[in-house]
Amino acid sequence: MKVFRNSSTTLTLAVIVALTALGSGCDYARKVIAKDKVNQGAIQYNQGHNREAREFFVSATETDPAYTTAWLYLGATLVKEYNKEIDDAKKRETANRALEVYQKALNLAGDNCINIDNALSYIAVIHDDLKNNDEWFRAMEARATNKCTKKDAQAQSYYAIGVRYWQCSYDQTTRYQDKAQFGADPFHYRNMDYPAALEDKKKAQACVAKGFENFEKALGLDPEYTQAMFYKGMLYRELQKLTKEEAKRKEYNKTAIQAAADATALQKKKEAQEAERKAQEQAAPKS
Repeated sequence: MKVFRNSSTTLTLAVIVALTALGSGCDYARKVIAKDKVNQGAIQYNQGHNREAREFFVSATETDPAYTTAWLYLGATLVKEYNKEIDDAKKRETANRALEVYQKALNLAGDNCINIDNALSYIAVIHDDLKNNDEWFRAMEARATNKCTKKDAQAQSYYAIGVRYWQCSYDQTTRYQDKAQFGADPFHYRNMDYPAALEDKKKAQACVAKGFENFEKALGLDPEYTQAMFYKGMLYRELQKLTKEEAKRKEYNKTAIQAAADATALQKKKEAQEAERKAQEQAAPKS
């Protein structure tokens, strides 16, 4: 989260008193003081003084516990703090504190879509950093389905979920690859039909199904999402590895090749269009 420098300086007591007289007493004064503390914290944050910034943001939340922005900015300092932490226990402790802070911000966000999306995004990031896989899925799904999330961010969320499900299947099928066959056919059938491997096969199959579901949602929001197209093709490779019948394996192979070709062609088209746009901007007369 980028905290922008605010040009405000510390309010003097006289100014606060004057503003309070115009508002609703102590409550208004607390809001003014809390806002000023956030402004001062933002200055410290942008100067790289994370500890000092955190102190200002903590003070702001204590002054006005309902000030969502203060909680969001406090979360940003905690994320930066645990990312620099070497000790695993302290890192996890600070990360969990950041989760609590962002959850507090989310609870206070009301209908403010910017604050809601900010909190949901960071909750997902922190769970990912903590390797909380199930919680990460829930956080990403919450962001993808939230009414405040913009269309492109929804597509990105579904794409990220799809990639995680692809990785789930890939990890299982890689464990059962036959090194003797891999050189000739990297997508050869993985024999996972014996009792000890059946649960792993079921897990891989379930992950493939969920992967397709999420890539379809991403492409439904953005039909030209080339990365989602690529990964959808890679899911067909997973099906190829999980399928014994040769006819179906050939079908999945063909579909995977076509998906990669379509995505590559679309990506080249988009890159050409972008290059043309930049060339036109450079050629345009400058006022």
